[in-house]
Amino acid sequence: MSSSNDAKPAGPALFWRLSAIFILVLTRQLPAADAPLKTLPGHVPDAVRRLSARGNLPPTNRLNLAIGLPARDARGLDDFVAQISDPASPNYRRYLTPEQFTARFGPTEADYADVTAFARRNHFTVTTTHANRLLLDVSGSVADIQKAFHITLRAYAHPSEARDFYAPDSEPMVESSLPVADISGLNNYVLPHPKSLHTGSSSSSQAIQKTGTGSASGGSYMGKDFRAAYLPGVTLTGSGQIVGLVEFDGYYASDISAYETAAGYPSVTLQNVLLDSYNGTPRSVNGNEEVSLDIEVALALAPGLSEIVVFEAGPSGLPNEVVGYFDKKSQ
Repeated sequence: MSSSNDAKPAGPALFWRLSAIFILVLTRQLPAADAPLKTLPGHVPDAVRRLSARGNLPPTNRLNLAIGLPARDARGLDDFVAQISDPASPNYRRYLTPEQFTARFGPTEADYADVTAFARRNHFTVTTTHANRLLLDVSGSVADIQKAFHITLRAYAHPSEARDFYAPDSEPMVESSLPVADISGLNNYVLPHPKSLHTGSSSSSQAIQKTGTGSASGGSYMGKDFRAAYLPGVTLTGSGQIVGLVEFDGYYASDISAYETAAGYPSVTLQNVLLDSYNGTPRSVNGNEEVSLDIEVALALAPGLSEIVVFEAGPSGLPNEVVGYFDKKSQ
C-alpha cells in the first residue's frame, strides 16, 4: 500500500523543465539582434564603384542564389590537392570518392543545418540540397535577400554591353558564427556568352579547303587534326577516363552522333547534369554550337574516353553550381 510520501504531481517542475528546453532550442535557432557580423568580400563588381545606380530592384522580384559553405580543413584540402597532383608524392593520383571527400573535407551536418535554418528563417525557399554539403540552393524575394544579407540591390547600366545589370551596393554580411563563405547570384554583371568564330564563305575558309591538308572531305579540317597537330606520336587515348565539361547552353545529341560517324569515332556515353533548373534545351545557335564543339574537341583529343559528363547550367546559370554536383548526385 502506498505511503503518503508517494510521488506528487510534477506539473510545475515539468513545465519549467520543458520551458528551459524550448528556450535553448529557440536560442539556437534565433540569433541575438546584436550578434556580430562578418563581411563576405568579392560580391560587388568593381564597375559598381564607378557607376550611378538607375534605381533599386523591385522588392518582389525573386532571385536564385547558391550559398557556399567553407570546406572543412581548407588547408588540409589544399595540401591534399597538391599531393595528388605531384608525381613525387605517394598520394599521386590517389583520388577520393565523393563520399570520402565529404567525410574528410565537407562541411559538417551541423553546419549545413545551421545554414539551412538561416535560409528558412529569412523566408528563402530551399530549392536543392547537396550530398557534399558545399552548397545550398535557395530562392528568395529581393526584399528578403536584402534584409538577410544587409545589402541593397540596385540596377546599373552595363559599361560595355547593351543591357542593365544588378548588383549589391555593398558587400553582404552574415552572423560571424554562420558557416557561409560566399553567395552566388547576387549580381549578373558577367554573363556567359559563346566565343566561337564563324568564317562563313570568306576567302580564308576557301583557302583552307584548297590546301587539302585536312582529314575531312575536300581537305578541310576536323577534330582529329588537332590531335595530329598538338599530340604527334602520343599513343594515349584517354581510355577508360571521364571528362567533365561546364556549359552554359544546351546541345543536340544527334549532332554529336553525326560527328562521331563522320570522324570515325566510337560512340561515347554522354551524361547530362542539369543545373539551376535548366532543362537542357539549346537557347541560341551560337551557344549550342559552342557546347557541341567542346564535346567534339574532347572526343578528338581523347577518342578513348568512356564518358563525357556535361554540366549544363543554362545562359543564366551560376558557375559554382558544379561544385555541389561533383558527385553527379543531389539529395
